[in-house]
Amino acid sequence: MKQETVVSKETKYSLNEYEIENYGPAVYAINPLYNGGSFRRVHSMMPFEYINKNANDFKWDIYGDSVPEQTKKVVNAFIIHYKKFEKEGMGLYIYSNAKGSGKTLLSCCLLNEVINRYDVSAKFINILDYLELTKKGYSSPSDKEEKDSIMHTRILVLDDLGVEVSKDWINTTLYNLINFRYSNKLITIITSNASIEKLKMDERIKERITEKCIPIHMPEVSIRTQKAKEKNAEFLKSVM
Repeated sequence: MKQETVVSKETKYSLNEYEIENYGPAVYAINPLYNGGSFRRVHSMMPFEYINKNANDFKWDIYGDSVPEQTKKVVNAFIIHYKKFEKEGMGLYIYSNAKGSGKTLLSCCLLNEVINRYDVSAKFINILDYLELTKKGYSSPSDKEEKDSIMHTRILVLDDLGVEVSKDWINTTLYNLINFRYSNKLITIITSNASIEKLKMDERIKERITEKCIPIHMPEVSIRTQKAKEKNAEFLKSVM
């Protein structure tokens, strides 16, 4: 990555010129307090609330004793030994039936850790957004560019797989994406509310996922609901 920086005293921002794989040359104004993988995080399309989350922000103790040590070891190994995962194109399949169990947060924490430590191109997209993008038929050059960047990025988070309705064109679209990444040993982290076996989609897709994604079964606990109850209790305590 080539970078040239000019700091403006008026704005306290810097203009950075980047040459990034799968992006080409780009100029982006960033706060100089942010460095390293800032550009890649901003352009990963991950939810804004998770853009600065890392491994330390994911609190396993919130689940009590319901998380096997093996699960934590796999997550840590993915971060520490990412290069070995990348060599084999091996990703993760993070799932639980409970909504709000922390699947998306964990995937973004992992994405940020990889971006910061290894400086690789990364993308995050919800499965419905990806289907909507392809459904438009790439009516503009920007649509095609966005789709191509998702296909080719070195690490991709595909969020909420399995919520879509099973149709032939959906199966074809997903197979094309997953098979391309499978064939090119590009890492994919998938989150879902169902185990791989229970996904209602083309068996070829499930086979590719099984071969190249290590399953991580998250506790069947809605952390989102738990935190909401705690916040409500704190608010009531402050007014009563």
